[in-house]
Amino acid sequence: MTHSASMIKLPWELLIKELEHIPTEIKLHLTSIINMLHTSDKLLTQEKWISTSITRVEACLDRTWETLNSGYWKDVPIEYRYCYSLCTVVKAILLELQYKVTADNLKDKEKEKIVLKNIINQIDRGILLGAPLSSVPNLLTNIATKLNNCCIEDSGATNIKEISINHEGTNFLISNNPERYFEKPSMETFYNKIFMPKFPAILTGCISHWKALTLWKNPDYLNKIAGTRTVPIEIGSRYTEEDWTQHLVNFSEFLQNHIIASNSQIGYLAQHQLFEQIPELKEDFEIPEYCCFSDTEDSDDVNSPEVDVNAWFGPANTLSPLHFDPKHNLLSQVFGYKRVILYSPAETDNLYPYDTKLLNNTAQVDPVRPDYDKWPNFRKANGMTFYLKPGEMLYIPPKWWHHVTSLSPSFSISFWWN
Repeated sequence: MTHSASMIKLPWELLIKELEHIPTEIKLHLTSIINMLHTSDKLLTQEKWISTSITRVEACLDRTWETLNSGYWKDVPIEYRYCYSLCTVVKAILLELQYKVTADNLKDKEKEKIVLKNIINQIDRGILLGAPLSSVPNLLTNIATKLNNCCIEDSGATNIKEISINHEGTNFLISNNPERYFEKPSMETFYNKIFMPKFPAILTGCISHWKALTLWKNPDYLNKIAGTRTVPIEIGSRYTEEDWTQHLVNFSEFLQNHIIASNSQIGYLAQHQLFEQIPELKEDFEIPEYCCFSDTEDSDDVNSPEVDVNAWFGPANTLSPLHFDPKHNLLSQVFGYKRVILYSPAETDNLYPYDTKLLNNTAQVDPVRPDYDKWPNFRKANGMTFYLKPGEMLYIPPKWWHHVTSLSPSFSISFWWN
């Protein structure tokens, strides 16, 4: 058995170049292991060398993890994120080698599946915490996709044909601004009546062709595509409360424990770039053409604005506190129902934003249960309420305050752009 027989194929020469971009303290350990994996066949069958190498790489991951968690995420030196990615790739190769060397001659399918899932979990942590390697930016994503495909045939079915959504009362969810509804608006209408005025609007009939609208309601489909993957979820009522925390969990566990079954703790896969992590899901929807309009007046820029695409998937009663974002947003409802309460930037003083740097885009007032004794000026605030239904998109202009509540299990995609 040699590393050429590995399911994970690696561009070793490029990985060796990547060693130049990581901290010296880690580079010393990784260089010898990568060189050995690249050039030696003999040591790759020796259980002791593999085991020792895994221990060394795990020590490197632990050291890198400490740096990644030592302060604000945006302040983490990029070389440590490159380092986490590179360590992840090396550990994945070593785990596969270890299994092949220690496995019995007769293949144990169940054990192989456990090893595969362990490797995918490690790769996902690299995707979530690391940074794309400059010479091979899609390496981790491609490895995870390939290994996930090996698990798909054996992925356990949930035996539920559709995620249960209580439709009672949804026919009575009528927004209080009927003039802000646009049926399949032309690009010109969107630009003149929605984008340029910077005023919220519901767009209907624009995404009815998305395969996601039918496919994603089926938990077996989601489990097949993403079941083995590790995703970050929020646990707790809202990010402004002390009970709020974040966990990395297996997607199938999240699906089973928080979407299909009722759970005393709300779990929310919120504001996650799921489609960069699992690009197979990109085939089920497309970026709306409306995202091509930009506020920048740079006539030399012939490219469309870059669009950040995020997933929002959770049970009923997930909640995003009243806050604003700096970018344009098309919040697109795949399935389920949401209530969105909006306030214009002109209302900011009536909404009592937090005065901390971390939460200065979040209001202290709760528009659903306002405490007028504490926040008396909120009586003056004029808001708009929209009920977002499956197949609809809500345009939220930059700096507009919005409070979002899921009225049922819900999957939304947000498209943010400048």
